[in-house]
Amino acid sequence: MSTTLNTLRVGDRTAGSGRMAADLLAESGIVLPTGTFALGTVAAELLTPPVPAAHRTGLRWTAITPVTAVDRIRSEAVVTRVEGTTAERFVRVLDAAGAVREEGTETWRLATPSEPVPALDFCTPAWGELLRDHLEADSAFGSALATWDGTVGLRCGDRELHLRIYRGRIVDVTRRTPHGATFTFVAPDHTWVDLILGAHDDFMRRAIGGEFSCTGDGYEYLRLTKPLNLIIGHARAVARKARS
Repeated sequence: MSTTLNTLRVGDRTAGSGRMAADLLAESGIVLPTGTFALGTVAAELLTPPVPAAHRTGLRWTAITPVTAVDRIRSEAVVTRVEGTTAERFVRVLDAAGAVREEGTETWRLATPSEPVPALDFCTPAWGELLRDHLEADSAFGSALATWDGTVGLRCGDRELHLRIYRGRIVDVTRRTPHGATFTFVAPDHTWVDLILGAHDDFMRRAIGGEFSCTGDGYEYLRLTKPLNLIIGHARAVARKARS
């Protein structure tokens, strides 16, 4: 017996066109109490097309500057994780000036399981093995770390991967090393999606702009910016093959 698999993939994007929040509620027949902070979440749900063949089971939401009835708003959404019959989608509500007013992560239950795509499953061991295979053929990576002995940690949301590196070679790919990572590069799920699947490799620009964080040895993190840039470049190449 064959099982039909869902085609939802990390990086799938949807968007809702600009609408006045008050008009959106009126057309939907929804009345909210005066002063409620629920307007942003309700508007996001009305503006953003649902995940196909799925139902929403959870929501984590943050109001940066709460949406009001007189705001003209639009939505942007991107799938950040797909695992079996569970998917996560990051949603933003933006105003007419393009400022992010509210944002959050939805959890969806898929009617049918999704086919595993390790190249898009950031910071997992399977993804790390693909990355190691790619990096082994890059002499620039080996040269940049020819005298280094340590562990680079990569964290995407709640997932963390450690690359144990010795003299330019990745000798181990694991969720955790006994003594921890020398430093860990940290970014939320949606930032990883933008970084790996964006049209341009803008790691350096984002790093200079302070979009990422680091735990552990901050000096080593700054010193190994070039190797990190190479790691992200190869992760982009692996992901492009999976998405094409």
